[in-house]
Order: sequence, then structure tokens, then C-alpha cells
Amino acid sequence: MDMDTRLTAMATSTRDTTRTEPLAVGLLAAVLGAALIVTAVPLAMPAWQFAQSEPRYLDVVRGKPAGMLELDALTRSLRASSSRADLSRAAFVQMVAAQQLGLKSFRALSRLMSARRDLRLGLAAAPSDAYAWTRLAVAELELGNPREAAAALAMALQLAPSERGLTALHFDLGVVLWGHLDQRAKQSIAQRLRWAAHVPELAHVVAGNSAMALKSKMTSSR
Repeated sequence: MDMDTRLTAMATSTRDTTRTEPLAVGLLAAVLGAALIVTAVPLAMPAWQFAQSEPRYLDVVRGKPAGMLELDALTRSLRASSSRADLSRAAFVQMVAAQQLGLKSFRALSRLMSARRDLRLGLAAAPSDAYAWTRLAVAELELGNPREAAAALAMALQLAPSERGLTALHFDLGVVLWGHLDQRAKQSIAQRLRWAAHVPELAHVVAGNSAMALKSKMTSSR
């Protein structure tokens, strides 16, 4: 698996902080077919009036196979919610769709652009969501905007300096975006590395390739 695929797979596997839900399990790989089709909620409807949207969204988070029709309908339903926080969920679904379509395809590009738009709108209303900033970093990177990706990662690092669920992805992004990160962001990564070294459940992350590469970059820049 190349780095681009890995980053997007990890981004679509990060949990949603707007509601309590389990972490996505494994990669959300290309899968055909869907058991259910979600009916889009009209814009005038209150948030989550159609209760079926919630369990179907959770199915996507858990990696249950979903087709494009279901993903698109679910995206529309989430965007129709009166809560701007649900835009991060809509972005999540679009990133799943992009991965399913193949990250280098034109159709995937349009999904990533939609995800970026939803994330920006959602963050305008909920700017303290580190998971949304991390997803935005991945989306910007996949869209060929490393400076914007680095800025989004810097925000995520500032907001969640000890978020265990994001540590591995932040290290991966840090390696790819190192040359675009400002000094403060690099210092945040250095602090995260020191902190993670004392967290037993992150031992495999600290011993991983990305953490080793970051340590090497820090040493060489002294």
C-alpha cells in the first residue's frame, strides 16, 4: 500500500468526535453493492428527523460495504442536518467514497474536493475538532496542497497534543509534510514523540517507520 492510500485509509478510519461511536475497523476498501439506500433528508427537515440515517452512518464507520448511491444519499442527509458538526461526518463519507473509487481517479478528486468543503464549513462552526483538522490535512494533501495540509496538521497538533487515536496518523503526516511545517508544528511533533514514548499502548507507533523517520529529521536539522 502506498503512502497516499495509507493516509486516506487512516483518515477515513479516525473516529467521529461529534457523537459517541466505535472506531472504524480496518481499511474502508473498494466494495460493490449495498443492502440499503438512504433517503436524503429535505433541507427544511430538522436534524436527524429521519432516524435511519444514524445507524447507516455507523455502518459506514464500521466498514460495512456500501455502494455509491447509499454513500451519496447519506452525504446529502448529513448535509441537511441543522448541526454544522455533521458536516465532518459528510466529509468522512465522501473520503470513503473517494477511496472506493480509486484515489487517482477524476471522480475521486471531486469527492475529495467535496470533503474539503464540508470540513471547512464544519470547522468554521466547530474549530476545536482535531479529528476534522486531521481529515482536512489528508484531503489537502491528496488534492496536491501540501502547505494547506501542513497548516491543518499544525492546528490538529495544537488542539490534540496527547490524542492517542491520532498519534500514528499525525506521525505519518509529519513525515510527508515535514518540509512545509513551521517550527512550532515541528516542536509539537517532537513533544508528541516524547509523550508517546511513555504510553505503553503506543509502543508500536513509536517503534514504527514514521516515528523513526521523524527522529532522524529532527536530528539532522539540529
